[in-house]
Amino acid sequence: MTSLKKYVGLGLCFFICGFSRSEMSTDTALFAQGRTRLSLAGGYGSFNDRNYVVVGLGGGYYFFDGLEVGVNGEAWLGSKPHLYDISPQVTYTLLSIASFHPYVGGFYKRTFYDAGYTDINSAGGRAGIVAPLNAHAYATAGLVYEQLFKCDSSLYSHCTQVYPEFGISFTY
Repeated sequence: MTSLKKYVGLGLCFFICGFSRSEMSTDTALFAQGRTRLSLAGGYGSFNDRNYVVVGLGGGYYFFDGLEVGVNGEAWLGSKPHLYDISPQVTYTLLSIASFHPYVGGFYKRTFYDAGYTDINSAGGRAGIVAPLNAHAYATAGLVYEQLFKCDSSLYSHCTQVYPEFGISFTY
C-alpha cells in the first residue's frame, strides 16, 4: 500500500466520545491477563491512484496485563485489484497512566492481490493512545510506520510509509 491509509468513521466517533467520559475504575481491566479482544475497522484507502473501501476484523489475547498478541485482517474493496492483508502483531498498553493509556506495538503483514501484482510482505511499528469507553470497549488513535520488503519502486511509489490509525476494540 503506497498511499496514506486513513481509518475514520466509527472508530473516530467512539474515540471522540471517549474524551467526555467520566473516570472509570475498570480502565486497566480492559487489558488484564486472560482477556480477549475483538476489533472492527472501516475506512478509506488508496493504492496506485485507486480508491478503496477498507473493512477489517481482528482478534487478540492478553497473555499478561497490558501485553496482547493478536492478528488482524483487512479487505480493500471497490477498485481493482482487490487487496487482502493478514497481520500478526504484538501490542503493549502502558497501564500506569490515569485516563488515557499509551500503547506501542510491532507487526508483520502479508498483502495478497487478486490480480496483477505479486503478493508482498511488510513489517512495522505503531504507537498511540487508548481511550477506555466502558468496561468492555476502548478507542485508539495513533501512528503506524510500515516498511515494504523487496519493494519494486516501479510498482510502489513509497516503500516506507507513515499513516494514522483510529479504531474501536472490545474485550471480554
